Amino acid sequence: MIIISAMSEDRVIGSQNGMPWNVPAEYQQYLDFVAGQTVIMGRKTYEIFGKDVAPETSLIVVSRSTELDDIPVAKSFDEAIAMAKALGKEIFIAGGSSIYEQAFDVADQMYLSTIHGEYRGDAYFPAFDTDQWQVVETREQPQFTFRRWKRKAGSR
Repeated sequence: MIIISAMSEDRVIGSQNGMPWNVPAEYQQYLDFVAGQTVIMGRKTYEIFGKDVAPETSLIVVSRSTELDDIPVAKSFDEAIAMAKALGKEIFIAGGSSIYEQAFDVADQMYLSTIHGEYRGDAYFPAFDTDQWQVVETREQPQFTFRRWKRKAGSR
């Protein structure tokens, strides 16, 4: 399972009803990574980003109160994981903050993009124990830095 997120240098991931930046290359990278796979996200994240993914991408929305016509809804993160595993595809965890916090216990990798510049927001990527993770890939782009983190052996 892979946590995937873009954040500012001080971990902002959202502002009101979206992202406080416009970095098309990073957003396209996200869409490319998740294309044809399974993506778990909370309801607010789905309302902002869920409609952009490719049709062959399986979405699972975590919400205790929302029902959606065309998208499976899980009442809990654990239920979403079980539903995702049954699909047999790579599983990406795409936020928001509380979903990310729950995902730290089950994720093997993180694909994290740091957007260059300072941004204000009201949603943050949770702090995580960097002793449990190591950066295995770094790519510098003009507007962001992409890092792929892998969980260190025996760190669960």
